[in-house]
Amino acid sequence: MVPRVAGSSPVLHPINNKRSIKGGMSRKRELPLGTRNLPRDSQVEGSPVLHPIKKKKSIIKNMKNEALQMAKGVRDFGPAEKIARDKILETLKKVFESFGYNPIETPTLERYELFASKYGIGQESDSMAETFKLSDQGKRQLVLRTEFTVPFARFVGMNQQMRYPFKRYQMGTVFRDGPIKLGRYREFVQCDVDVVGIANNLIDAELLTLTATVFKQLGLDVVIKINNRKILNGILSSAAVPVDQQISAIISIDKLDKIGREGVAAELKENGISEQSANRILDLISISGNNEEIIAALKSAIGENEGLAEVKIAIENALDNENIVFSPALARGLAYYTGNVFEVFLKNGKLTSALGGGGRYDNMIGGFLGDEKVYPAIGISFGLETIFDALQITDEKFLNQTCVTDVYIVPIGESSYKYCLETARTLRESGLKVDIDMLARKTGKCLEFADSYGIRWVIMIGEDEISAKKVTLKDLSIGEQYTLSVKDAIEKIQK
Repeated sequence: MVPRVAGSSPVLHPINNKRSIKGGMSRKRELPLGTRNLPRDSQVEGSPVLHPIKKKKSIIKNMKNEALQMAKGVRDFGPAEKIARDKILETLKKVFESFGYNPIETPTLERYELFASKYGIGQESDSMAETFKLSDQGKRQLVLRTEFTVPFARFVGMNQQMRYPFKRYQMGTVFRDGPIKLGRYREFVQCDVDVVGIANNLIDAELLTLTATVFKQLGLDVVIKINNRKILNGILSSAAVPVDQQISAIISIDKLDKIGREGVAAELKENGISEQSANRILDLISISGNNEEIIAALKSAIGENEGLAEVKIAIENALDNENIVFSPALARGLAYYTGNVFEVFLKNGKLTSALGGGGRYDNMIGGFLGDEKVYPAIGISFGLETIFDALQITDEKFLNQTCVTDVYIVPIGESSYKYCLETARTLRESGLKVDIDMLARKTGKCLEFADSYGIRWVIMIGEDEISAKKVTLKDLSIGEQYTLSVKDAIEKIQK
């Protein structure tokens, strides 16, 4: 794992591992490290602090200039990290599309009123407090989007001609001005899937199956937690909490993992909820056992509840449901949730932030439209940053690929450049990613350069190769080379 520091960026250094270019070679290389000469306040809480990489004095002096420092809570990504992140996104895209979801895109800027609405994330929510707010030259109040669910509801409301059910996915950058730690940043990428137009809970089960599929393909061992907003409302009602206080109580419950039982009890008391009621709430959301036992215990405590039935249907109909856990304490403190809610966590606990989360929000679209019509909707969001951090923790080879190039071409003599360019074009047309040495370096230096970036194949072309209409192909992983036609070289590389 490469330790992460918020605001840092990996610098890709060619690594001279001094392995023999002529013989078989070990592929072991160091992973790229990020620069560490950043302000201490830009470091992620809990991340290891590395010693600064030695720089020239002029660079160190320039870094003292604030213009060369990054904003707090944001990061650069060099080739190794960007390649790895793109692979995650490609995996997510393939899974989403395999379940029949189509892509859309919405703006980064949205109106303040959209998010602050009681049908949005809600004026009282922590998410609204963490929203970046600004205004345009027309004095209109705007926000940088904190999520995709609210913009999706707006999109549906403004495109009522669409046919239902409508299944969509969206990937992009969102922003929150919140606390920073490993897995939580102020600029980050979310990948959402949502469905509007299906009221029955079989679609909830499909989303749970989709979620399990995503993490299975990513190679992460996770637990998927599920609860239901109707269950939480039932618990609060059984504790004599008035309906108009239940949203604020749920926001407090959502902080249980952060501030503990005593902290939640104190917040509930501040909101006018008695100590007796607070204790009952905390006792009920802390019920343990397997899924069936928890459902039975809550049914006994709060009576018949629609949410218990919805949780049961979702779990029983989800495929690969052995990692789905019913958690009555799961709140997801956003005002718009109406039914089942989900969150995904890494099983080993090294990363405590959720890898994904979502739920049902049947009242949001109708609320925005003001027609009181129910538009059944449900979705889940996957956090690229937390998934990326989790894979760095669990997979030591995660950042091994530092370059996308398949083949590096070495011209031997200036007269061979045109032939090299023609060869590169042929290789590219076959689907290979190709780079060419343009510095007229010696062959040995070119081989060392290619090897330092993990490029397996090198093609060398000089006068002899041009005369014979061949190329010399070298496999750096085993140190063997072959004289082949371009066509045969392509077949060997792609084999």
